[in-house]
Amino acid sequence: MQTNFFLLALCWCFFGATLWQLFFWWGVFARFSFYSKQKNRLQERQKNTLPPPFSVIICARNEAGNLRRYLPGILAQQYDADWELLLVDDASTDDTPTVLREFQEKNPRLRVIQIDNKTFPGKKHALEQGIRASQYAHILLTDADCEPTGVFWLSHMAESLNRKPETEIVLGYAPMKTTAGILNRWARFETAQTALQYFSFTLAGMPYMGVGRNLAFKKSVFERVGGFSKHLDIPSGDDDLLVNAAATSTNTGICTDPAAFVFSENKTTWQQWLQQKRRHLGASSTYRPLHKLLLASLSLSLVLHYFLLFLLLLSGWNFHLLAMAYGLRMLTLMIVYRGAFSRLQGADLLKWVPVLDVLLAIYYGIAVPYYLIFSRPVVWK
Repeated sequence: MQTNFFLLALCWCFFGATLWQLFFWWGVFARFSFYSKQKNRLQERQKNTLPPPFSVIICARNEAGNLRRYLPGILAQQYDADWELLLVDDASTDDTPTVLREFQEKNPRLRVIQIDNKTFPGKKHALEQGIRASQYAHILLTDADCEPTGVFWLSHMAESLNRKPETEIVLGYAPMKTTAGILNRWARFETAQTALQYFSFTLAGMPYMGVGRNLAFKKSVFERVGGFSKHLDIPSGDDDLLVNAAATSTNTGICTDPAAFVFSENKTTWQQWLQQKRRHLGASSTYRPLHKLLLASLSLSLVLHYFLLFLLLLSGWNFHLLAMAYGLRMLTLMIVYRGAFSRLQGADLLKWVPVLDVLLAIYYGIAVPYYLIFSRPVVWK
């Protein structure tokens, strides 16, 4: 009798978790998959209307090699208004100052702010110095190891920020470059899945994060929330905590034009990737309570879906019902991911979804709780 009751409880939990997953995938994530993309307004803008001037800001610490490689692509941006590239050298100990001087000699739009001593964890202090020193009221962030798709990245992000008067924040996409190996495939999937999540929540009127590799905002919104003062002691969160504090259902937009993508290289080892994720997870504990509740329930329902499916299969419970529940959810994922991956240039990942989705559940069930419970301060470089 007790065994039957236990199995019945497991069944109810399994089907409840699966239904909660289906609710998120059809009610939230499908918004992005079937999102009606805005027409390209760059060519529709009236000739007598100029876009606003922009400050592109990059923080760099010991990034001499990446600056040599990627700064030319940033400086080559074609934009129909004034703009500056403001680079904050966060107390680098390599050849970064020398590299920046070489670029400055040939590119007058490049301005450098030098921070002599590293006194704060992470890069928030350096980034805040850059934002407050920027000449213009519109800000676009990226990282020293990032490469825009082409010369119209700034133009597309600026147009998205200037599309509506109430828009103060625009979330861009920063995919990983495609290379060989399972780590790269996993990292590209996890990056696309995260983007699907924050883009979809934004379209649902609940923006909660963005990524600093491709993020635009008005300087006024940064000042309104007090900059990074409330979480300056947390090494990470220079991007998602700013969005979490400032974003509303009306002031946040998205930019998913492929010409506005910013690519970066994936970590070369699993240890490096996990260290990066541990740093990112350190900021999520300070999200708004509603966001933490929704994200936790989403992760937990995914873990329970697979864990309880495994237990029920071992118990010999009704295989056909379990297969139907699994198949319905997986069919939903394939439909939604197909639309999302076509927008996020990850169509080749679709065939790997059944495997990568299981890995995501393992990551949520083991790595995420471990790092949240046993978190340690992680310094930036």
